[in-house]
Amino acid sequence: MGKQGRKRLVSYALFLAALFQCRFLAFAILDPLDFLALQLIRKSMNDLPGSSFFTSWDFTSDPCNFTRVYCESDKVIALNLGDPRAGFPGLTGRLDTAIGKLSSLTEFSLVLGRVFGSLPLSISQLENLRVLAITQNFISGNIPASLGRLRRLKTLDLSYNRLTGKIPRPIGTLPELTNVLFCHNNLSGSVPPFLFQALTRLDLKRNALTGSLPNSFSPSLQFLSLSWNQLTGPVDSVLSRLDQLSFLDLSFNRFTGPIPDRVFSFPLTNLHLQIK
Repeated sequence: MGKQGRKRLVSYALFLAALFQCRFLAFAILDPLDFLALQLIRKSMNDLPGSSFFTSWDFTSDPCNFTRVYCESDKVIALNLGDPRAGFPGLTGRLDTAIGKLSSLTEFSLVLGRVFGSLPLSISQLENLRVLAITQNFISGNIPASLGRLRRLKTLDLSYNRLTGKIPRPIGTLPELTNVLFCHNNLSGSVPPFLFQALTRLDLKRNALTGSLPNSFSPSLQFLSLSWNQLTGPVDSVLSRLDQLSFLDLSFNRFTGPIPDRVFSFPLTNLHLQIK
């Protein structure tokens, strides 16, 4: 091969290397705010002994390849912290307020561990969020009323924590909300009205809720669990409209009055009406 041929070969090799590097960088570069938010979230939590969730979280590599981090273009769109499989130790620490900087996030979950502290108010900045599931941890304090700003939210699962206070009324105004799970907390006050028709699942069992039921439950409800509270009053007018129910649990409350006959014509596969 002549001198000119070698030069052309070297030039071509350098061109291919540069092209590969550009493509790699285009794939790997994450929005700086998202990158920083993931770093702060990682610093605020650790694996419990026996857990290896954060093993892949090496910030010298592409964060979009981290365990349960999902990206689209240069933005994080889904973040699922913790291992949902039973028997796995999970995570500990606090959820950093930096979660609110992941502006394109549509799904966030934090499951099965010993994460403590209150829910960061910054979650309410995630206007694209459709799924928020922070469950089976030690989260305490009130449910922020500002979650009512999440107008695209479909699933809100805060079950199995240590939350206190009332269920904020703005939660009931979320137009696309289909699943609400607040069971196994220490919530008090009354059940707020749920004003929109999308709701199909409402699980409030094992709290300290009081008062009567609102008449505004969506007729689309298929799952309603209110057991082990201190709810009172009649239920006939409320239940008569819920003809899509397949699961109904009113047990261990202080309800009065009859159960309407038409309930027994609903497509129920589970019905629990025990009294204290």
